[in-house]
Amino acid sequence: MYKKLNKKRIAQVVGLSLSTALFAPLAQAEFSGEISVTNDYRFRGVSQTAGDFAVQGGLDYSLENGLFFGAWASNVDKDSYDADVEVDIYAGYWGAFGADEEWEYDVTLTYYSYPGQDENTGYLEANVGLYYGGFHLAQWYTNDYANADVSLNYTELNYSYEIFENWSIDAHVGYSYGDGADYDWGEDYVDYSIGVSTELGGIGLSLAWLDTNLSDDNIIDSKDPWRNDGTVLATASYAF
Repeated sequence: MYKKLNKKRIAQVVGLSLSTALFAPLAQAEFSGEISVTNDYRFRGVSQTAGDFAVQGGLDYSLENGLFFGAWASNVDKDSYDADVEVDIYAGYWGAFGADEEWEYDVTLTYYSYPGQDENTGYLEANVGLYYGGFHLAQWYTNDYANADVSLNYTELNYSYEIFENWSIDAHVGYSYGDGADYDWGEDYVDYSIGVSTELGGIGLSLAWLDTNLSDDNIIDSKDPWRNDGTVLATASYAF
């Protein structure tokens, strides 16, 4: 569920400026990828691994004309399902505009799948992202969240500020709303995080505090696949 730790996410993890590092690799056709480990796979504030570690990886192919394609996978822990892995496939287009092409954007379609799961909960989601300086604004939408015939919107704003070389402060706020949010949690809700990131010996490292504003009745803080209490999230990534 959103994870595509592709060029955009890799650059954020290693503390690089969103305006300079994120899309520079797209200037020529190439393969790129990443592998990472995190103490909890959180998707929009909600654990997908019952609070346990996750190993994740992805591969991207970008063309000179702005088209890109990729796949991303992670282990998951959903007691009510049979799937032990999530595989996401995505394709999109990137572009830039402005006098100095200081504004950047992308349009992406992502299909979330859970191989081995008896009940099909895979679904397609579209998003549009806009980038300027250290800011990233994105809108996500699906009309068939979890293959349950309910719509879900997700709006997010991210900001990364380089405090000194290879060190940045990273902030995020996202808002889940629509029938899909009610389907899962009975309410719309906000997830947010604040953290720091750097790169040491070619390894991207990030440490952040993540939480939501879900009401007390909907907070899960036990060893549950849908755990959504506040947590410290630590991630190490290697991009190639």
